[in-house]
Amino acid sequence: MTTSSRLPIPSLLLLAVLTSAPEALAQDPAPPTPDTVDADAAATDPTPPQGSRRGGPRPYDQVIPETAESDVGLFTVHSVDEDWLFEIPVALLGREILLQTRVTQTATGAGYGGEEEATVVTRWERRGERILLRLVGHRNTAADSLPIFDAVRNSNFEPILEAFDIEAYSPDSTAVVLDVSEFLTSDAPIIGLSRRRRDDYGVRSLASDRTFVESIRSFPENIEIRRTVTYGASDPPSNAVGGTLSMQLGHSLLLLPADPMTPRVWDERVGYFSIRQNDFGADAQRLLERRFIQRWRLEPSDPAAYARGELVDPVEPIVFYIDPATPKKWRPYLRQGVEDWQEAFEAAGFRNAIVALEAPTLEEDPEFDPADARYSIIRYLASSVENASGPSFHDPRTGEILGAHIEWHHNVMNPMRNYYFVQTAAANPEARGVQFEDDVMGRLVRYVAAHEVGHTLGLPHNMKGHSSVSVDLLRTRWVCENGTSSSIMDYARFNYVAQPGDNTCFIPRIGPYDKWAIEWGYRVVPGARMYEEERKTLREWILDHAGENLYRFGDPSSSDPSSTTEALGDDPVRASDYGVENLKRIVRNLRDWSFEEGESYDQLDELYGEVVAQWSLYVGHVVLLVGGVEWDRKAQGQEGRPYSPVPGERQRTAIDYLDRQVFRTPEWMIDTEILYRIERSGIQDRILNRQVSALGQVLQVARMKRMIEQEALGPDGSYPLHEMLTDLRAAIWAELGERQAVDPFRRNLQRGYLDRMETILENQDAVRTDIAPLVRGQLRAVEAEAAATRSEIADEVTRLHLDDVIARIARILDPEG
Repeated sequence: MTTSSRLPIPSLLLLAVLTSAPEALAQDPAPPTPDTVDADAAATDPTPPQGSRRGGPRPYDQVIPETAESDVGLFTVHSVDEDWLFEIPVALLGREILLQTRVTQTATGAGYGGEEEATVVTRWERRGERILLRLVGHRNTAADSLPIFDAVRNSNFEPILEAFDIEAYSPDSTAVVLDVSEFLTSDAPIIGLSRRRRDDYGVRSLASDRTFVESIRSFPENIEIRRTVTYGASDPPSNAVGGTLSMQLGHSLLLLPADPMTPRVWDERVGYFSIRQNDFGADAQRLLERRFIQRWRLEPSDPAAYARGELVDPVEPIVFYIDPATPKKWRPYLRQGVEDWQEAFEAAGFRNAIVALEAPTLEEDPEFDPADARYSIIRYLASSVENASGPSFHDPRTGEILGAHIEWHHNVMNPMRNYYFVQTAAANPEARGVQFEDDVMGRLVRYVAAHEVGHTLGLPHNMKGHSSVSVDLLRTRWVCENGTSSSIMDYARFNYVAQPGDNTCFIPRIGPYDKWAIEWGYRVVPGARMYEEERKTLREWILDHAGENLYRFGDPSSSDPSSTTEALGDDPVRASDYGVENLKRIVRNLRDWSFEEGESYDQLDELYGEVVAQWSLYVGHVVLLVGGVEWDRKAQGQEGRPYSPVPGERQRTAIDYLDRQVFRTPEWMIDTEILYRIERSGIQDRILNRQVSALGQVLQVARMKRMIEQEALGPDGSYPLHEMLTDLRAAIWAELGERQAVDPFRRNLQRGYLDRMETILENQDAVRTDIAPLVRGQLRAVEAEAAATRSEIADEVTRLHLDDVIARIARILDPEG
C-alpha cells in the first residue's frame, strides 16, 4: 500500500503538496517532556533500555517479518496477520496529534454516517521501555520561560490513556514499534462511543470477538483507522431482537503544525468562534483569560504584492470536496455555495482563497476517503434529519482551523421548500407548488451551503443582521444585491415582507457584514508578528464602521428584539403585518398551490401547519419589544452605551399588534375547505395553543421584572408594567366592556389568561416583586367586569362562562377559601 496525494488542481488554484516524510521528520529535535522519565535521553539515544518486564524489545525482523504489509506515512503502519503495529519516529514522540473519531457507518436510528463523535489532542511519549499515550489540554497556559510554568504543569497533569510496550526498534534506531491491536479492539473510552450514546442505547459492554480493525492507512500528516465495533445493548435503535449494536468508527490521527499559526485576538464586536486560554504568565494582577478566533491559515503567496494592496493567491487555499454520494444535479449548487465566499476573501486581499472540487473517483484516487481528516468535505448523508451543519476542527493552541466536514442531510430540502413556500409564495410564483423546479431548489441548496461554509470559516450566527435592513428596503432591488440581511449567517431566511408586485428578490446571500467579518479575521496586518502587535489595528478596523448598522453583530437573544431568529427588518411590527397579509393570500390559494392529482392531502396538511407556525414566529418577533433591551456591542472609549431599553411607544405597538393579529380570533385561518380535508377537528386547539403561547411570552416574569426596572430608571420613556397589564386585559376581555357575547375561541383564550395569571402568582420571583399585587389587581378588575356583564348578557353560554370566570378568580385569589 502506498500513500496517496491530493487530487490535482488547476495551476491557477495551486495547492501545497504534502511532502513531509518520516525520514525528514526524524531530523527534527523532539520537544522536551519533563514529566516523563528519561524522555530527553530517549529522543537522542534510542538504545533499547534493559530490564523490561517482557525481557526487552525483540529484533526488528522478528516483530516485522518480510510477509508484513507496510504503509509508510506519518507512522509506518504494519499489518502482520491480524495484528497491527505502529512504527513511530522518535522525532514525533512529544509532538501533539489530534485524534478525531467519527461514525462512518451506523445502524438505522443510531445517527448517521459522517457524524463527529469526539475530537481531542494526544501526545505519544516515552517512559523507559514503554510508550505512553496521553490526553493533552490547552486551557491553562504559561510561557515555558517563566517560573510559573512549572506550577501550571504540575496543576494540569495529563491523563495517561494507554501504555504500550516497545516491541522493537527500527533498523536505524530512529523509530519505535508498538503493537496497537489490543488497544484498537478494546473498549477504551477515547476511541469508543460517547457516554450519551451508551446511555441512549443501553450499551453494556464491548463484544471483543465481534470488534475488529477493518483498515489502517498512513499518509504524510495523518493516519486513518476504520474499526467495526459491536456492543451488547439493552435498547438498540433497530433490530432490537439481537440485543447488539454494530457500527463502523473512523479515527483520524492528524499531526498538529510544528510551526503554530499566529493567533488573532477575539473581539465581541465581530462574530467568530473562539478558543479560550487561562494565561497564568500574563503580566496582570488577576488571572487573564485570552480568547483567540478560529480561522484558517491564509498566507499571501506574494507578500510584496499583497502589501501593495494587490489581490494574491494564498499559499494554500481552503479546499472543499463534494461527497461522491451527492446527487449530481445538486453538486454545482453546493460548489457555488462554497465559492460564493471568494468575494468576501477578496475583501481580505486574497484571490481564489476558497474553492470546491468534486471528490476523485475510485480510479482517480483509490485511497481517497471522505472521512480522511486531511480533506474538508461536504458529506451527503442518507438521513431523514431536516438539517445541515458546518462543524470544523482546530488547533487548540492557536485556533487555526485544520479542516471541516459539513454534514448535509438528504432531507434538508424539505424545510427549505416549506420556508420558501410560506414566506414567499404570495409574491413569488416560483414558490407555488409542492415540488419546485430543480433550478429553484438548487438556489436554496446554494444558500444553505453558503451558510454552513460560513460556520466552517469561523463565523457563528449573526442574529442582528436582519435588523440593520429597513422594512422598506426589503421591498426593493436592494435585496437582490445584498440579501435579506446584512449577514448570511443570520436566520433571516426568505423575504416574507415583499408584497405582490414588488420588484425585489427573496433569497439571502453573503452580505456586507460577512465580507467585513472575513476581512477583519483574515486580512494580514502589515508588520505584525505576534498577536499583541495586531490588537491596535484590529480595534481601529472596528471603529472605522462604528455606528453603521450593517456591521453589527449579535447572538440570539431572549430580550433584544433586534437580535432574534427567523426575523426580517428593523421593525418587527411592520414586518409581521406584511407577513400576515401574505399568509392570508397563501391560505386563500393553498388548495390550488398544493394540488397533486390522485395524491393524499398530506402536503396540504403539512403546508397549512407551516402557515400556522409562521404566524406564530411573528408573535415571537413582536413580543420581544415588550420589556426589550437592545444590545449594541461597544468597548470603552466608544460613544454611547451598549444597552438601550426599547422606547415605551414601540413596546405599546407590540401589544396593539397582539390584540389585532393574535388575540382577536384569526378568522382567515379558519377555512373549512382546508380543515375538513386534513382533520376531523382541531382548529380550536391550534389557535388556542398559539394564543396561550403568546400570552405566556408576554407574561414572562423576567420580562415583567425588566419593565418594572425600566420604569424605575427612566419613567419618561418607559412602558409601565401596570399599563401593559391593563392594555392586555382590555385586549383579552374586550367583550366585557362592550357587553357582547363571547365566542368559543375567545372563551378558550380567556380561560388561558386565568391559567397564566394563576401560574404567575405561584412564582416566588413574582411574589417578591410588584408583579404579584399588579396581577391580583387585574384579576379583581376582570371579576368586577364579569359580574357586571353577567346580568346584561342574553347568551346563555356566555353567562355560564362568566359564572365560571368569577368562580375561578375567587379560587385563585383565595385558594384556602
